[in-house]
Amino acid sequence: MKITARSGCKLNWFLKVIGKRPDGYHDIATLFQYLPYPSDGITLDTDAAPGIRVSCGSCDLPQDLDNLAGKAAAAYAEASGIVPCWSVEIVKGVPAAAGLGGGSADAGTVLRLLNAHYHALEEGALCRIAAGLGADVPFFLAPGLVFAEGIGEKMTRFAPPEVLPDILIVNPGFPVSAKWAYTHLESSRKSPPRPGEVERLLEALARKDVTALAKAMHNDLEYALYEKFPLLNVIREELYASGAAGVLVSGSGSSLFAVFADSASRKAAALRMKELFTQDPVARIFEIGSDRIYE
Repeated sequence: MKITARSGCKLNWFLKVIGKRPDGYHDIATLFQYLPYPSDGITLDTDAAPGIRVSCGSCDLPQDLDNLAGKAAAAYAEASGIVPCWSVEIVKGVPAAAGLGGGSADAGTVLRLLNAHYHALEEGALCRIAAGLGADVPFFLAPGLVFAEGIGEKMTRFAPPEVLPDILIVNPGFPVSAKWAYTHLESSRKSPPRPGEVERLLEALARKDVTALAKAMHNDLEYALYEKFPLLNVIREELYASGAAGVLVSGSGSSLFAVFADSASRKAAALRMKELFTQDPVARIFEIGSDRIYE
C-alpha cells in the first residue's frame, strides 16, 4: 500500500538557548510555526521488499538508514515489533540544513504515516521516538503553533493564527549545520526567556500586529551566523530596504525570513531577492501569504 503526504516545514518566531545538557543536547525555549510551504513530498510503501529503503531522487542527501526518515522508520519498527517491508521516497522541496526543519519534518511525517497505518504505538511512545531522533522531530507529529522546551519534547500548543502575516523566506543556497550554530553560540547569550517575551509574540500573532511581532522575534543563534556569513547581512539589509518589518534567521540557519505589513511589500522584496540571486540558481525564495495558493 502506498501512502503519500506533504511534510511542510517550520520557522522559529523565537529561540532562546538556555544551556548545554550532559547528553550534549541544549535546553531551548522556542516558538515553532508550521508552514505548509515549502514542503517535501513523502511516499511510503508498506508492501515493499523486506527491510527499509529511503530514496531522495537526485538529491545529494543520505539514503536508507543514514537518512533521518530511515532512522525514524527503523525506530518505529523496533518499538512496535513490526518486521518492516517499507520504502520511503522523498521529493525534496525544502532546502537541506536551512533552519526550516526539512529532515525533521520528513522523519515526523514518516512516523505519523506508519502509525496511522498500523496503530501500533500510543502517542507518548511515538513522542519518545521522535525526541530521540532530534529536537525538532516531536513538533512534526502534530505541527501547528507550539512553544517547545527542554530539547523540544516539552510542548505547549496554541491556536495558530487564522491568517499568517506576509512572509518571505530566503535561503542563500548554502547549508549550515545545527551543530556548527550551537557550537559557535556565545556562552553569554545562554539564558532563559525573560518574563512576557513569548506572550508578547503570541499576542502579536493573534492581533495580526506585524510591528509588534517584528519587535518580539528573537533568535540567539543568528548572531554567530551574521558574523560568519556576510551574505546573510546583505540579505537582511536588502529585506529591510524592501519594506520588511522584521527579519530573523530561522532555527540554526541558513534561511532568513522576513515579515511584511502587506503582500505588495512582500512581492517587491521577492523581486529584489531574485535580482540579487539572479546568477545563483541554488538560492531559494519562498513567498507565504493569504494571496498565495500552494499545492
